[in-house]
Amino acid sequence: MKHEFHAQFSLALHDSLTQGFAIAWLVKQSTRLPAQWPEITQLKNDWARLEILSQAIITGRKEEARMGTRRMSGGLRYWIERHANIFLHNQVKLMENIRLTSTLSDLSIFPPSSWTIQISFTLRKPYISRDDTDFYIVDNPVKKEWVFKVPYVAPSQWKGALRAAMTRDLAAWWQSLPSQAKQKRETRKQFVQRRLQITRLFGNEKGVSVNDSQFEAYLDRVAEDKHLNRWYRRALRCLCAPTGFLAGRLHFYPTFFDKIGLEVINPHDRKTGTGKQPIYFECVPQGTKGTFTLLYVPMREVDEDTSKEDLIEVVKGIKAMLTRYGFGAKTSSGYGVADVEEYDIKVQPKIWLEDFLKAWRSYHTKARGTQG
Repeated sequence: MKHEFHAQFSLALHDSLTQGFAIAWLVKQSTRLPAQWPEITQLKNDWARLEILSQAIITGRKEEARMGTRRMSGGLRYWIERHANIFLHNQVKLMENIRLTSTLSDLSIFPPSSWTIQISFTLRKPYISRDDTDFYIVDNPVKKEWVFKVPYVAPSQWKGALRAAMTRDLAAWWQSLPSQAKQKRETRKQFVQRRLQITRLFGNEKGVSVNDSQFEAYLDRVAEDKHLNRWYRRALRCLCAPTGFLAGRLHFYPTFFDKIGLEVINPHDRKTGTGKQPIYFECVPQGTKGTFTLLYVPMREVDEDTSKEDLIEVVKGIKAMLTRYGFGAKTSSGYGVADVEEYDIKVQPKIWLEDFLKAWRSYHTKARGTQG
């Protein structure tokens, strides 16, 4: 037996007829085994079959292994339509049984003024992301958990999406102000405080140092004011560690999905108007349910009022991210937005739930830059 997986099961080295039978068997479209390749029966797991199917990208049957033929769907498309959801549902159930899915944290083990949020949502538009794998049957696979192979949103993705939503809201608010208002001390102070709050929640802005002489970060360009940018950095020195860095107070949990789908984009030639080679994207389809979980832990002792202020701003950011901006890839095209029902929201401590819902209702996502 060979010790390398793809060397043991080499689809690409078989003749074209054997490859055709193997493709149909790998995606469970047929139970007929290729006569010249009986060893393929050792592949019991659906994901192992898909890994071997990926070898078809270097054969003449690449498109057949992706979508099937003109007369009949096949390949990856057939597996996704007929078998993927069963496989993914079983994988997620296994993860739940061994307690790998996200749950509300026990706040008794965390410092005072900590809080946690869990929100169940339903995708209004498909979720698209980029996986880490370099070898797959389609060029744009959705990001999957490394071991269980279920589509998921990594904690780092949630952090980036929420930070971007809160930053965009701050920028929209500042840019909506008339020039005269931007010169008022109270307005300028509010901009600096909100920028500092985002830093406290998420950590240092990328490329920003307390000793900067050039102000090239996104919010620096939004402010368009060197004095305002220096004000922010002076205040930042009081928050940062001696190393000049600051760890954020927010901690994110992964979100796992039990469904997968395919999106097809067919670019058209500008001169002829005819379609070019279609581009296939794996996605988590519209209507799929997911759970967003977040934990807030202050690194230093903070009073309850400060903690609650952070909660209210995070609530607005979450609503903007989920229902307006979206998360994942191609959000500018409307992908990755979701619907949330208030009864699907959980907050610990429970006595803060009413404050959460009040902030949630006050944030109007249709009015760009509106603050509750």
